[in-house]
Amino acid sequence: MPEDTFRLPFLKLQIKKPKSWDFAALAAIIVAIGLAAANLAAALTKQPGTSLADGFTLALVLAQLAIASISLMILGKTAKYGTIWGNLGSIAGMLIGVSGVLLAAALWTAA
Repeated sequence: MPEDTFRLPFLKLQIKKPKSWDFAALAAIIVAIGLAAANLAAALTKQPGTSLADGFTLALVLAQLAIASISLMILGKTAKYGTIWGNLGSIAGMLIGVSGVLLAAALWTAA
């Protein structure tokens, strides 16, 4: 068995150990979830009748777009150097970042 893999005792499956780019993809997921949660919390704490389109919400949306773009860049690195965990993680970070932007658009429309 190669050094960079480990075997699950209950399955006959070898899994590669995560590499540094895999952890970067995990960090992108965590940041994307945090930004989406902050955007939702900002929308829920607004008083009825006030606008959601302020500077803070705009900064959150731009940060979510940046995280989605960074996740796609991480996907390029994990495809070359990482494992399947990094590939899936970077795709998840991109989808969460874009869904946060769509959440903000829906909240702006509903306000």
